Amino acid sequence: MNRQESAMFVGVAVLWVPLLLGVFIGTWLRKHVHPKVMAHSELLSRTANSSVTRLSNIVFIIFWVGVTLACSGMMAPRTLTWLQSVGGLPFVPTLELLRGVSLFAAFMIGYTVGAMPRGDSARQASQAHGNASGATASGPSNGQHVNKYPSMRVLAIIGGTIAVGLGVGALSTGLKKGGFLTTSDVGGLPELARIQEQLRPLEACSLSYMKRDRRGSRNYPTTVWLRTCTHNEYFSVMITVPGTWASRGVGFEMERGSSSEPWEILVEKNDVPFPDLKEALEHFAPIIAAQYPEELRKRRTSSDEMDRHLEERSRLEKERKERAKTSYPE
Repeated sequence: MNRQESAMFVGVAVLWVPLLLGVFIGTWLRKHVHPKVMAHSELLSRTANSSVTRLSNIVFIIFWVGVTLACSGMMAPRTLTWLQSVGGLPFVPTLELLRGVSLFAAFMIGYTVGAMPRGDSARQASQAHGNASGATASGPSNGQHVNKYPSMRVLAIIGGTIAVGLGVGALSTGLKKGGFLTTSDVGGLPELARIQEQLRPLEACSLSYMKRDRRGSRNYPTTVWLRTCTHNEYFSVMITVPGTWASRGVGFEMERGSSSEPWEILVEKNDVPFPDLKEALEHFAPIIAAQYPEELRKRRTSSDEMDRHLEERSRLEKERKERAKTSYPE
C-alpha cells in the first residue's frame, strides 16, 4: 500500500470515531431526554414518531453520507478543486477543512441514526405522557414480551454493514490494476541506486508515469506528473518525456514522505519487465532533474497570480455588495 492510499485508508477508518460518538449521544438522548421532553406535549410526541419525521431522518442520513463521501478519501481532492473553481466563497477551501467537514458529517450520521425514534421510544413517550396526565400505564404483566434491546440489534446491523462495506471497498481498491495489493516497492534495489541519487534532491514527493485510471487503462504516454511535498500546493508539474516505453506497457509511481527520504518505486511486477522499467527510469531521471525546478517555479508563479486574482475578485465582490446595501434611498 503506497503512502497516498494508506493516508486515504486511515482517513476513512478515522471516521468511525465521530460516527460511533454520534450513535452514542443520539441513543442516549433518545432514551433519557426525548421521553421527558415529549411527555409535556402530545403534539410533539406525535410529530416525533410520525412517518414524515422518519422520512426526514432518512433524507438527512443520505445527505450526510453524501457529504462524508465527497469530503473524504479519493473524492476530497476533486471536491477541493471544484470548490476552488466556484469562487466568491466566504472561506478558503482546504483539504484540512474538508476533513473536518467529513468528521462532522460522520458524527451527524451516527447521531441521526441513534436519535431516530424506535418502537420502544414511542411506547416510553406515550407511557410518560399518560403518567403525566394521571393515566394508568399498562406494564408487561399482560403476558407480552417486551424487547428491551431493539436498538442494539439495529446498531449491530448498521455497524456490520459499514464494516463489510469498508472491507469490500478496500479489497476491491487493492486488487484492481495498480492497486496496493498488485504493486510492489522496488526502490531499494541496488540497480536503481543511481536513479535515487538523481531524483532525491527534487522538491517533490509524488511522481507518476502512465498511472492507471479507474478502468485500468494507462494514459499520457509522454508526460510525467510530479507533486510537491507542500501540503497547501494542490497542483501538478508536468514534464514531457519520450513515449518510447508506452508500447512496452511501462508504468510506475513514486512516493515518499519528504524530500530527505528515498523514493518508493511502485510497479506491477507481473506486468512491467524490470529491464524496461530500469531503462525508462534511466532515460527519464536526467530530464526530470534538469527541467523540474524551473517548471515548478513557473507553476508556483502562475498559482500565486491566480490566488491574487481570486482574492481581488472576492474583495471587489464584497465591496460591491457593501455599496449595494447603502445605495437605495430610505
